Amino acid sequence: MSDPTPERDALEARTDLLARLSPRLNETTRAWLEAQGALPLSELREVLPRTARTLGTKGLIAAFAERAGASVEAVWGAVPIGAWTLSDAGSVLLVAQAVEREQDPYAALFATYDAGGTEVKVACLRALNFVGPCAIGPGLELIADAGRTYLPELLGAAWAGNPFSARFLSDHDYRKAVLKAFFCEVPVEGFLRLEERADAELAKSLCDYVDERLAAGRTIPRPIWPLAALHPRPGLVGRLIGMLEHPDAEERITAARALANAQDARALSFVRERRSRESEPTVQAVLEVALETLSQLPQSEVSA
Repeated sequence: MSDPTPERDALEARTDLLARLSPRLNETTRAWLEAQGALPLSELREVLPRTARTLGTKGLIAAFAERAGASVEAVWGAVPIGAWTLSDAGSVLLVAQAVEREQDPYAALFATYDAGGTEVKVACLRALNFVGPCAIGPGLELIADAGRTYLPELLGAAWAGNPFSARFLSDHDYRKAVLKAFFCEVPVEGFLRLEERADAELAKSLCDYVDERLAAGRTIPRPIWPLAALHPRPGLVGRLIGMLEHPDAEERITAARALANAQDARALSFVRERRSRESEPTVQAVLEVALETLSQLPQSEVSA
């Protein structure tokens, strides 16, 4: 089990989230949020489904350009909030405040999740990062239950942008989550600590998944390649070198990123030669990064 030492006090984390939310509300909706925050959990459960209608679904971060890097430092790490709406933030705050007054907050979160609709379930999954630390087990049960569904909203809230799951999921469960995300077309880019936790077993499973999709004549999700390349199996580097000649610029970008991750000196000359002919600026930039990475490898170093 990962270290259960929190990175931040829960009250401070909720205060920061409220500071992001409050300026986006008017006097009436701020008063409503404050009033609901005083309700016991049993009563709040009846109110939560009305949060979106009351607070609205505008973006929590008003400026589009600021959304990509927006986050709140929470109990188990930084929570990305760039894609959150006003009601997302309000629901998380209300749930986290209410369950923290319960004897076993994570168990109370699970009970609230179990009785709620999709929006309430999403709020409970996110609220794991805004509640003071307690016994981890019920929190993991909450993540596991969401992971058994096929609803992208629940899978995304459980695994993407969720420091709790990034820290406490076992290696086995983390691998299962990544594979299921690809299967259910849930973007894996939101998984926290993804490259850190992508081990050789996951890379093998991803390559097997690639083979299955190719045999079925299906396309390959681009994010697979950089992950699989972290622990490349025989033949993968050659395949990625071939992808450098793909007519689609995004495919060439993916190949260059994956080759940088593969750390195989044999790819250097191919990346350099492709860079000399590349006309797309976005691809050029990624090739430059790959060149810098590969140039630092001992040239006698060749992956098995």
